[in-house]
Amino acid sequence: MRAANAPTTEPIDVVRIRLSADAGATAVVSEFRMANRILAAWAAQARRDSRVDYEVTFFDGLRLSGRYPLLRKGGKPHASLSRVIRRLFKEMAGGPAPYLVEG
Repeated sequence: MRAANAPTTEPIDVVRIRLSADAGATAVVSEFRMANRILAAWAAQARRDSRVDYEVTFFDGLRLSGRYPLLRKGGKPHASLSRVIRRLFKEMAGGPAPYLVEG
């Protein structure tokens, strides 16, 4: 995980979410809901567990990046990148995670 700037405690709008799968697929979206749908679809198509590189750029200039595992829970693909990002904010801030605008 990399952070370009320190996180704030105010609501943060997402500008861009870039996803790059090990299999070569790439997607750029502006909502966590759409990113989660794409991740779930990629997980459903994956023949084995794999990972996706992500980079989330926020309106205030903060960028977070890392690797997200594509997993299947009980045979069903599941994805929640927004949950991962909230946890990263909480760890970085040492307290409660800021509210993420998921428009």
